[in-house]
Amino acid sequence: MTGKTTKNFPGKFRLRTTLVAPFVLQIIAAFGLVGWIAYRSGQQAVNDVASQLRTELTYRITERLESYVAIPKAINRLNAIAFAQGDIDVSNPRGEHLFWQQMQIYPTLSFVYCGDEQGGFFGVRRFAEQNRTDVVLQLSNSDTNFIRQGFGFDARGNRTVPMGNFDKPFDPRVRPWYQAAKAAGGEVWSEIYLAFSTLFPTVTASIPVYDQNNSLIGACGTDFFLPQELSLFLQNLEIGKTGTAFIMERSGRLVATSSVEPMVIGEGEESERLLATASTNSIIRATAEDLNRRFSNLNEIQSVQQLDFSLNRERQYIQVVPFQDGNLDWLVVLTIPESDFMAQINASRRNALWLSLVTLALAIAIGIFTSRWVTKPIYRVSHASDKLAQGELNQYVKPSFITELDTLASSFNTMAKQLKESFDALRQSEATNRAIVTAIPDLMIRAKGDGTYLDIIGSDRLRGVHGVRQFSPGRTVQESLPPDLANQRMHYIQQALATGELQIYEQRITINEQTQDEEVRILVLGDDEVLVMVRDITDRKQAEESLRIAEENYRSIFENALEGIFQSSPEGRFINVNPALAKIYGYDSPSEMLESITDIGKQLYVDPEKRFEFKTLLEKQDAAIDFEYRCYCKDGSIIWIQIDARAVKDNSGKVLYYEGIVQDITDRKRREDELRRQLEELRIEIDQKTREKEVAMLTESSYFQEVQQEIAEVDLDEFWS
Repeated sequence: MTGKTTKNFPGKFRLRTTLVAPFVLQIIAAFGLVGWIAYRSGQQAVNDVASQLRTELTYRITERLESYVAIPKAINRLNAIAFAQGDIDVSNPRGEHLFWQQMQIYPTLSFVYCGDEQGGFFGVRRFAEQNRTDVVLQLSNSDTNFIRQGFGFDARGNRTVPMGNFDKPFDPRVRPWYQAAKAAGGEVWSEIYLAFSTLFPTVTASIPVYDQNNSLIGACGTDFFLPQELSLFLQNLEIGKTGTAFIMERSGRLVATSSVEPMVIGEGEESERLLATASTNSIIRATAEDLNRRFSNLNEIQSVQQLDFSLNRERQYIQVVPFQDGNLDWLVVLTIPESDFMAQINASRRNALWLSLVTLALAIAIGIFTSRWVTKPIYRVSHASDKLAQGELNQYVKPSFITELDTLASSFNTMAKQLKESFDALRQSEATNRAIVTAIPDLMIRAKGDGTYLDIIGSDRLRGVHGVRQFSPGRTVQESLPPDLANQRMHYIQQALATGELQIYEQRITINEQTQDEEVRILVLGDDEVLVMVRDITDRKQAEESLRIAEENYRSIFENALEGIFQSSPEGRFINVNPALAKIYGYDSPSEMLESITDIGKQLYVDPEKRFEFKTLLEKQDAAIDFEYRCYCKDGSIIWIQIDARAVKDNSGKVLYYEGIVQDITDRKRREDELRRQLEELRIEIDQKTREKEVAMLTESSYFQEVQQEIAEVDLDEFWS
């Protein structure tokens, strides 16, 4: 054999050594790197654990806060509606059973009440913060000289005996909750304040109440005592072993804490709320001081903050989460000492170290054994390859337990057989491809760049138009096509050769009064050779033309119909309307109507329940026939509409849109009303004529005439004497 001379290297290694040495070195290096990374990332693991724990706990706290603040606002909306409708009367106390029921249903509420613009007050509160069972009715108005009076309740929520009076007048209009609702003009939270009677820190959700003339008539509010509700939840929350949590305002005053301490300092009118920096809990105090050092103003905290600081040489992890609900703006602060979870992490590090050492020893042993097991079959393959290179093709390699080496051995043993099968498969593939080409309904022409045909397949497929002799090898494009089509064909052939891109165009050919539409595709086969594929698309063109005519007819009907035609979404927005529908509703054009109407139920229906009835019919019956309702026009006038509609659904049964026809039946409705009025008048007139006829018949009777004659003959003076 001849070939290149292989260069001999002076330093060579056995395969076994080549496999074992790098393997062992890699394991040692990997062990050292993993150990170093584990040691260096230990603190990162601590940070991750602390971050996850802080995130989970603060999420639970904010979730509970959201549930707390949702209830008072819902209660306020109910009471405001009842107040405006007269079910609750403040000046003439009525409706206390509604407050009583709310206090029974929601034990977290401490006070539910309303006040009016005349200074009256009416509400129900817990008897004491520690007593969630007993409630008391409190009211004040001009009849009580605005001194609040208390009344008890029986088991059914009825007012019972008096339970004492306050000694000072009470005017709800000057209370923070009332003023906040009046100023905001909607739902609002008051600042945290000390309750009038208990001096407990209290926050109130309040809402203004307006009459039908949109004039303020009062406000309703709901209280819950923060220390009792939130602090109890925080105290029961597991925050590591020694972690703390607290909620404070942006001003730094505490709202609630997980430590047992009062939220108010001082007594009587000198009472004031506790600052976080003045907390008796050292961790809360230190955390608040650290936040004040980091931020010049707590209002700067507008997103979740994960911080840490050192307290008594121990790292403390902080998470600060802003909590907002309307104008309610608090900070949820969580502090967890690093020592709460470092013990477990240190134990995990020691276990990981011992496990790594054992794994290192085991990996080295396995590496040595594996190298011996792998090199033996590789040596057999190497020996067989060497013999094959020397020309000894009759080689056989024993199978191996290693899949890759066994595959390599099989390749050596079956090479000749596979080579023969490859040639057979190639011939079969060529025959299959030719059969496929023959079956394709296109005329396929292999041509040169000058338009000369080299090979033609399917020359009989377009015989009816082109003839056969014009399409044969040796002919040209100019000989087989009319001049204009031949020039077009040559243009695209040259463009395909110049750009190398597929060229597609359509042509219409007429020979012997026979017309045919064709699609021509030209692709490059070589430097000066192209493949031209011609397909008969006459049927497709006729179908497209029929579809176009049908679409134009439908569009003409849609645009020129006298009735309104529409398509709308189930959500209540028009998708398409015709000019007649726009005219019915008083719009200048369909586009103006589509832009103006964004909610059909609210903007068009005079009676919203009719929209619900319409959709219900479509959901149950898939159609609404002769459905009548009143609707608003663009100018605000009201007309009567009759609609026939159906629901259009996809294959899965999902409603895609509604479509239907609309008629203005206002005149018909007016005629019906007029007809009913005329019928009623006619009935009255008929009744009157009937009575007159009966009287005439009575007076003309013989009996009546005799009675009348006898009365005429009576001497009245003699009769009375």
